[in-house]
This record gives sequence, structure tokens and C-alpha cells, in this order.
Amino acid sequence: MSVHLAALFQGLIGASSLLVGAILGIGWRPSRGFTAAIMAFGSGTLLSAIAYDITLPVFHSSGFWPLVVGFAFGGTLFSVIVNYIDNQGGFIRHPSSSRRFLYHHRQDEASEVLDRIGHIEVLHTLSPSEMQAVIPLLKPLQVDADTVLCQEGEPGDAMFLIVDGKAGVFKGNQWLAQLGAGEIFGEMALLTGEERSATVIAKTPMELYELGKADFDAMINYAPQLSSGLSRILARRLRETTQSTATAKTIDDERWRQQVLDSVEVDIPLSEQQFQELAKSSAPFAILVGTLIDNIPEALVIGVNAGAGHVGSSFLLAVFISNIPEAMSSSIGMRQAGTPSQRIIALWTGAVLLGGVTAIGGSLLADIASDWMVDVAQATAGGAILAMLASTMMPEAYEMGGGSVTFSTIAGFLISFWVASIAF
Repeated sequence: MSVHLAALFQGLIGASSLLVGAILGIGWRPSRGFTAAIMAFGSGTLLSAIAYDITLPVFHSSGFWPLVVGFAFGGTLFSVIVNYIDNQGGFIRHPSSSRRFLYHHRQDEASEVLDRIGHIEVLHTLSPSEMQAVIPLLKPLQVDADTVLCQEGEPGDAMFLIVDGKAGVFKGNQWLAQLGAGEIFGEMALLTGEERSATVIAKTPMELYELGKADFDAMINYAPQLSSGLSRILARRLRETTQSTATAKTIDDERWRQQVLDSVEVDIPLSEQQFQELAKSSAPFAILVGTLIDNIPEALVIGVNAGAGHVGSSFLLAVFISNIPEAMSSSIGMRQAGTPSQRIIALWTGAVLLGGVTAIGGSLLADIASDWMVDVAQATAGGAILAMLASTMMPEAYEMGGGSVTFSTIAGFLISFWVASIAF
């Protein structure tokens, strides 16, 4: 068998587990512990393979500097490309990338809302974490003049924050007060659900945010302190503006705003509707490309090893095992994004073929490039693989399996080392 055919064969073997993982992701949902064990075992095998199939051969051939250059370039390139892919909709392929996307999404969402309601002084009585928990629940609302926002005697089911515009408060036919930008009304409903004690009618076109009682009650389970926070709001109904300077108020507002943004959390529960919207904002093609970026460096190393006449059994084993949980997670993300099962299978079949083609490219590189360039290319692939392990597989394995993944990782490392020692 020629070197290039051997590279193709080995590349297809290593990538074939992508299709296995995709099929499992479509038809089977393994337990978190089982998935974590596979992911940790694959991480251990890849760590050993990086050390003994990439790092040592490159060091013995060309010294330390190709490793420095290659690993730094590979890690940087991987991080930049993956960040771009995530922004294009590929974020849902891994739980870790989903959390990163969700974190930045919630920060952007919070920043946009705070730009509009940061001047509502009464909100500053909420702690940053309380405010951060409330922001996703605020629904923007625009109404025309003469719109009835609250009707006296009707059940109260929401409170409102005025961004812009004016409203009148009436008791029967008697005018009581005027509300403007920076004020809130209807807040008693969030705590008591009592009937409205007055009618509020828009006097001008208005922009508001609405917080429904049902959303608030659901959030109480996550953050019970919100109830006391709202009680503080009731105790501090907006009165006259304090005699602080405009500069001091701006500084305080900016400090409070930054504290709210810094308190963003990714473990605030998502509703089913919110999760579906998140999944729909992903892109199946970007999910696939993102996963291929994770695996192209591995196929390249397989091809270079084949081109050098080295089978690389430990590395091939590591790639095969680590691909399964990756493809499984990505396929689950594709299903959540609405991609049909047949299309998922077709896409992953193409990914397997691309793995074989990439391996051929690696073997061709071993033929035409200098030893130093080949070593740098291998080190670059090693840096990309190590970046993938550090950013996805290892954190996810630990989160799903806890301390038990320690032994799976050790087992993967030792088995891969044993296979490599036999080859040597």
C-alpha cells in the first residue's frame, strides 16, 4: 500500500468515530457520567499522544524552538477560528462554547437594557446580582397615547418601568399624579397580586419595560433575595432627586452598571422557549465547521505520521476515542437547531471523508517540505489539539462527571502510553 493510501486509510479510521458519535447523538442520550468518562478517557489518550507522538519526535528532530513556535501559533489560530465560528452560530456544538456564547449574550443583553433603564434611580436599590437576574425577564413595550396600562379594580399581574414618555394616574375620574421617565408603577402586584388601586393611562407615546408576575415568581426559586429586593423598592418609592452633583451621580451610575455586568451568570435557568430561541440562533453548518476545526489538526498529524512511515497507533486510538463524545454533542446541538437526522448523517459522512483527505494532505506535506517545516506543522497541530482539550473536552468532562473523571483521564493516558511504548 502506498504512503498516501495508508494516510487516507488511517485518516478515515480516525475520523470514522465522528459518524459513530453522530449516530449516537441522534438516537441515544447517554448518562452524564458515561459521557464524562468517555470524554475524560479521550482527553487522557490525546494528552499522551501529544507528548509521545508529537512533542518528543519534534524535539528529537529539530529541538525546542519549533515546539514553541508551533504550539503558540496552533493555540492562537485555533482560538481565533473557533471564536469566529461560535459567533457565526456554531456555539451550540459544545456545552462549554454554549456557555461562553450565553455569557456574552447575557452581557450584551444586560448592557443594552441598562443603557435604557440605568437612569431609573429606584433600581439602584437592587444588588447587582438581583438586577442581573431581573434583566432577562424585562420585556420591552411601546404604546401609543391614551393606552390604558393599568385598570383600577383589575387583577395586578405586572409592573412597568418607564423609559420614555408620560402617563397619568387616576382614581375613578380624579387625576392623582403624573409619571415620567425613570419611574415605576404596578410593583405591588409582584408581591401581592392584589387588584389595581388606580388606573394608569399613557398621555404620550411611551417606551416601557414590563416585568410579569409569573416570570418573577419563577425567578424567586432561583434568587429568593429578589423578594426582599422588591420590598426595598416599595419602601423607597422614588421621591425628590437627592442633592448630589451630576458628576457624582454619573460616577455612581457607571459603577453600578459595571457591577451589574460583572455579575452575569450562565447558570440562571433557561425556559424551554428561551432555549429553543438560543438553538435557533445557531447554524448547523457552523456547528459542523466548528467541529471540523477541532479535528483537522488531528487528521493532519495522522497524515504526517503516515508520510514518515510511522503508524502512530496511540495517536490514532486517541483520535478515534475523543471524536465520539465531540460528534455526539455536536449532533445533539444540530437536532436542537432543527436539522433533520438524514442531513446530520450526510454532513458527518462528509466530515469523515474530509478527515481522510486532510490526512493525505499531511502525508504530502511530509514529502515536499523540509524536516523543520514538517516539525513546525506537527507542533502547530499539537498546539491546536491542546487548545481544544483545554477549552472543551477537559472542562466539560469534569463538569459532567466531577472528580470521578480523574481515573478515566489517567487510564486513557496510561493506555495510550502503553500503546506508544509498544510502537517504540
